[in-house]
Amino acid sequence: MIARLSICFLILFFALEITAQITPKVIPQEEADTTQSSLVIVDQADKIRRILSGEDSETMILTGNVEMHQDSLFMSCDSARKEGNNLVATGNVILQQWDSLNVFSERLSYFGNTKDAYLRDSVVLQNKSQKLFTDSLAYNTQTKIAIYEQGAILTNDTTTLYSKKGTYYVALDEIYFKDSIYIQSEEFELYADTLKFNTEEQKAYFLGPTLIHLENGSQVYCESGYYDMANSDALFTQNAQYVDSNQVAKGDSIFYDGTLQKVTLDGNATLTEPGKTANANQIIYDEVTKVLTLSGDAHFEDSTRMIDSETLVYDVNEDKVSSTSRSVMNNAPQFLEADTIDFDNEQGLGLALGNVVFRDTSSDYTVLCDEALYIDSSKYLKAYRGRPLLISQLEADSFFLSSDTLIFFELAESLDTNRQFLAFNDVRIYKSDLQALCDSLTFSSTDSLFHLYKDPIIWSDTSQFVADSIRIQLANEAIDKIYLKQNAFILNSADEILFNQMKGKEITAFFKEGEVDRMLIKGNATSIYYALDDSKAYIGVNETECSSMLLKFGNNEITDILFYDNPKSKFHPIQKVNPNALLLEGFDWRIEERPASRDEITTFAIP
Repeated sequence: MIARLSICFLILFFALEITAQITPKVIPQEEADTTQSSLVIVDQADKIRRILSGEDSETMILTGNVEMHQDSLFMSCDSARKEGNNLVATGNVILQQWDSLNVFSERLSYFGNTKDAYLRDSVVLQNKSQKLFTDSLAYNTQTKIAIYEQGAILTNDTTTLYSKKGTYYVALDEIYFKDSIYIQSEEFELYADTLKFNTEEQKAYFLGPTLIHLENGSQVYCESGYYDMANSDALFTQNAQYVDSNQVAKGDSIFYDGTLQKVTLDGNATLTEPGKTANANQIIYDEVTKVLTLSGDAHFEDSTRMIDSETLVYDVNEDKVSSTSRSVMNNAPQFLEADTIDFDNEQGLGLALGNVVFRDTSSDYTVLCDEALYIDSSKYLKAYRGRPLLISQLEADSFFLSSDTLIFFELAESLDTNRQFLAFNDVRIYKSDLQALCDSLTFSSTDSLFHLYKDPIIWSDTSQFVADSIRIQLANEAIDKIYLKQNAFILNSADEILFNQMKGKEITAFFKEGEVDRMLIKGNATSIYYALDDSKAYIGVNETECSSMLLKFGNNEITDILFYDNPKSKFHPIQKVNPNALLLEGFDWRIEERPASRDEITTFAIP
């Protein structure tokens, strides 16, 4: 409990001329009675001296246990000089009004007609549990308004208040303090310029610039509001801000609930601390759980990322951010958007749920999924549920890839960053001039290679590519080569009736400006292709076997073939050709599996 400040006041005395001693006398009630209720009545004095100064003028010198009254006001003192309805009292002066109001001083000047009392020297005004200490006080007993202008201290059981000037409306239980205000209690210290205090409610109203030091070391500044001492709550408005050792909170208003130990920032709410900033229409901080709730245009950012949502919840102890509404996390050049996002800043781990959209502007790709797991340290993203979809740009064309699961991450390799991409279980690819299926797929930015595994198949224009495994080589963000490893088989058909067929252990297809330019077949190379004359009419079929061969294309048609190492070739005139009899082993035209549009590979609406 804060000790009450001791008060020393200089005591001044009036010099009263005592010209004679008279026998103590109690004035009978009938002698003191008057028809004018506004007269000051002398009830008792040990000694009384009357001095007549005119026909209707009398001065009374009263000494020893002096008691007087006027209506409901009772006065007592050691001595007094009464002239008409005015008096000057000295020594242990007491004014009593009602049962609850007492004023003590060493000197009193009282004017009975106007009911103005001027008290000096060690003045104490006591009203109920409140005590006001000052050296000079003006009090009107009719209006019940007390005024001081030379400094005063107000105390109750737990609080001490000082101000240079003040007006006490006793009947209203209100005091207006002005100039150099200081309040000290068990919970806070307050400095202000203007303040209203309700003594009954124990409530202080801020009427100007106010600074409060709370017991936990924090500070509050405002220019309007109130502090309810009885209920331990406060409202701060007009340039309100809350500051502690490492936090600054601002808002149109700040409400502190001492019972619940919650701070509410309303309107343009901002909370900042080193490395972190929170903004919202409303911010609520729970001092018990150390949880921050941001509502309405909520924004949270730290040194590496920003999260925006309608509502955000930040756990200070756990350093975790979560949302309950549509959210966007900005970790440029990566952006994550979802119905809800939970992010653990300490571990750098995030979970996004519902209509997830992930964008990497540096690599120019977007991922859509139902759920995603994000790890900040490795830029790791795992997209799953709802047939995740990758959207990227190749050759100024959109590239779409979907699978059950997509995984992205980065590996630091010397001065370069190697971006890795994995897709597995039912991979489907759609591009306007290329489509593909496989069970799983990998991509590395180091060599710009897509690896397709387990029953991979690719379609490009009128060609179909199959092998045990397939690699797609990119160059300058365009398809440069397609490598077919083991059991490579390429079909090419303009009408899906007659099929050019190329088969070997390995086949490499070279692309130019988005079209097949040539193919190199190695190992047991076998080909069947339909020859054309100058008018584009079929003239026959070439059936060739050799160690390797090179096929050249133009306008998606074979224009030339080079055979290596003892080729064996047969030519069949077109009139004698049965297309069904000229199908190589492993022939399987799977055109019905070919995705016809981007919408066929995913369940997501593609933007």
